[in-house]
Amino acid sequence: MEDQRYRQLRPLYGADFHTCFYCGCLATEFDFAPPQAHWQSFFVRQASADNLKLPCCRECRLLLTGCAMGLVEQRREWLQTKLSAKYAKAIGVYLKWNHNELAELDYGLRHSIGAGLELGEEAHRRANYQGYPYEVDGAVVAQATIKPLPISVFEQRFDTLKQALVAVSEQYRIPQAKLVEALAKHDNNLEAVVLAHQQQQADQLAKRQLQQACRQFAKQHGQSSRYVTNSVERYLDKDPELTVAEALDKLLSERILPRA
Repeated sequence: MEDQRYRQLRPLYGADFHTCFYCGCLATEFDFAPPQAHWQSFFVRQASADNLKLPCCRECRLLLTGCAMGLVEQRREWLQTKLSAKYAKAIGVYLKWNHNELAELDYGLRHSIGAGLELGEEAHRRANYQGYPYEVDGAVVAQATIKPLPISVFEQRFDTLKQALVAVSEQYRIPQAKLVEALAKHDNNLEAVVLAHQQQQADQLAKRQLQQACRQFAKQHGQSSRYVTNSVERYLDKDPELTVAEALDKLLSERILPRA
């Protein structure tokens, strides 16, 4: 029997018929805002509620079981948090990998990552779905599409994080997984992640060059490589403007030649 307390939300366009209003999947049942078991409480308290019956898929309906909110948009936000948490692993795979990288993997791993990519892409889309235009009792409601702010990385602009990750990974030769893992450390600032990665590479290169120069110096002057390296690092700590060559000259003139 039709519950007269609720108005029916109907898609405005045929393409959206039988579509879950929350995630975009096939709708097989209905959700109620507020839940039918809580309607009386909302009515007595005169609390904000849409009093809507809307198309919903089975999974979203089950995930909404614990949600007592009365507004559709509140229920959507609550649900999308649940979807993101439920499929966090798959969404992580989707963000960390792209199809171009799969060719480098062996068959088993390629199949596993590929499946995770597909599931993660679908889960990411569902967790960010913004609904569709609809009508209630003949009144049309144009569903506002919330478009995320574009992501800017060194003056390049991207519509989604996924697009930015793929492009940055290819351009700067940084594995996509490493980019995603570093985002949390840099307040989700992809540009800061790239700069930090480049600085790390520069530091590692400088360290290798220092060690190589110290080994050559130690061999030339009959010294311990560890002693030379430690001495040069102390010189550089005291005076960051010194070059490695200048630090080696100081070591030679102040410690090695006087002892000789």
